[in-house]
Amino acid sequence: MIKYLLLTFFCFTCFLATAQTPDAYAVSSFPFLPSSLRVKAIPDEAGETVPFRKNNVKINLSSLVLDNYSFFYERSLSRKISFVAGYRFMPASTVGELPGVQKLSERYLEDEEDIRDDLNNLSTSNNTFTGEFRFYGGKKPGARGLYLSLYGRYTDMQIDYSYDYETNNNAYLIPLKSDLKGFGGGLMIGSQWLIAKRVVLDWYILGGHYGKLTGNADAAVDLSSMTAAEKAELQQDLESLLEVQDISYISEVSVTDEGVKAKVDGPFLGIRGAGINLGIAF
Repeated sequence: MIKYLLLTFFCFTCFLATAQTPDAYAVSSFPFLPSSLRVKAIPDEAGETVPFRKNNVKINLSSLVLDNYSFFYERSLSRKISFVAGYRFMPASTVGELPGVQKLSERYLEDEEDIRDDLNNLSTSNNTFTGEFRFYGGKKPGARGLYLSLYGRYTDMQIDYSYDYETNNNAYLIPLKSDLKGFGGGLMIGSQWLIAKRVVLDWYILGGHYGKLTGNADAAVDLSSMTAAEKAELQQDLESLLEVQDISYISEVSVTDEGVKAKVDGPFLGIRGAGINLGIAF
């Protein structure tokens, strides 16, 4: 998989190199501005200068339906290469109550009561930082056109899950609280337009990342009424609670009279796609 991604990246970069003309910056018509904020211009094929805005700020509109607030600053490094710094945060939210999740549940999970209960027992929050280099195609100068993004991402997330567990004699509500950190990198294809000289429309077409996710999952609860056999069964249930393609994320589970302690360790997987960002260029 990595081999094919690297080959795609190499081919796309070669395409960009052949599509671009040499850099030829002209002096800004606003000399009182700092050079880093000036609107640059380069000659087009007819010899006329074309505005080249080096900066833009954007907000992701699509993520709002999941109560995520994502902001980005993009800076052109050369004629068709830029760097993007992004920050996303999500306040503590119950997953089953998010507007987008509610609509999907009503349409596709009407008869899946167990799944809907799990979503209502799950809450999450996160802070995420993304840095990416973008390589644009096309003849028009600046950060516009079809692009390939090479990005890295770090996230700090908290996940709380109320786990219902029953034995022959008792029922327990185990409030699992997880503090997770993930770091990874990936590729994405997208397209960006400059509308009316200042309005930026950025479309994430499809991308994904892979990395490492680690953390802890703990629950403070009175389990003194459990027998040793029941604690062993609970340990096995928790170790299989989160599995993706036979990979268990939860390990080193310890069940005592005072509660549960466990480690979280596994791949950090994510998909970026179908995202719409709107912003201003300057």
